[in-house]
Amino acid sequence: MKVFSMRPSFHGYSSSSIVKWYYERAWNTMNGAKRAIIAKTVDLYTSEIAEAYRTVKFNIPKNPEDGDEFLQCNKKNIKVIDDFFADNSVRSKHFRDNLEIFVARAIDDIFDTGICEILKQKLFPEDLIPHTQDQLDELLTETNSSYTAAVNDCVRVFRNGLTDDSEEDLQILESKLLSARQMLDKNVGAIEHELERRKTEK
Repeated sequence: MKVFSMRPSFHGYSSSSIVKWYYERAWNTMNGAKRAIIAKTVDLYTSEIAEAYRTVKFNIPKNPEDGDEFLQCNKKNIKVIDDFFADNSVRSKHFRDNLEIFVARAIDDIFDTGICEILKQKLFPEDLIPHTQDQLDELLTETNSSYTAAVNDCVRVFRNGLTDDSEEDLQILESKLLSARQMLDKNVGAIEHELERRKTEK
């Protein structure tokens, strides 16, 4: 069974693609997970965005105490979210409301996945250039680990060509390679930073 910890690095992923990755795997964690996520998403969305300004038309039960009506609305709302992640044109239409953020918050609320922190780092990355011995040692360790994992996966996936591998395997490998390249960029950045510092001291 796939679990949330078995995730790619998400380097190069869009915010909606990151949320979609968690959303599609939610059903593997417990029965009724998708229904719970949708119900929480609708609650967050309708409580924070006034009806006159909503671009997403969710199905709201007239009688919240009616279990059958709630389930029927929930099924329709699942289709709304599924269509949102499946169709770029639908996603663009609802971009103003940042619907994927409400889904991410719902997933985090139910599963405590850390997805909101991942999105925060993507939108507001910490720009730290390593320069001390400890920071450089840590960078070197992370770079070596990232490259080793990427190369080992390349050996496995590239064997017999790429046509026999699943789309998910290829996407995960692509993400690992991009992450390894990002680590190398950090090494280059550390050197460039030091060279620039020496120029200013002259």
